[in-house]
Amino acid sequence: MNLQIIHTAGRFEVIGNFTLNNTELVKRQFNYLLDNYEEVVMSLRKVEKIDQNGIQVLKDIYAKANKRSKILFVFGKENNVIKKAFKKNKVNYIFRENY
Repeated sequence: MNLQIIHTAGRFEVIGNFTLNNTELVKRQFNYLLDNYEEVVMSLRKVEKIDQNGIQVLKDIYAKANKRSKILFVFGKENNVIKKAFKKNKVNYIFRENY
């Protein structure tokens, strides 16, 4: 499935396959948001597949937010695909759900 980023109710929902073919879209979109907003909310609840490239993009986005003192909320712990990938790659620190 292709990837979509849908903005609803102040949240950016990443939907579909967050893999090599789609990582540039996510990277561009969230870099833009971090350049222009103090607070960004990302939901990974509807991600169907994620690979190492997707994980790396999330790590990069997280690092950029921290470096610029921006607030990045990441939801999606209940998505088994995300839960397994985050655990395997030891990146659970990216989750921030106290929005």
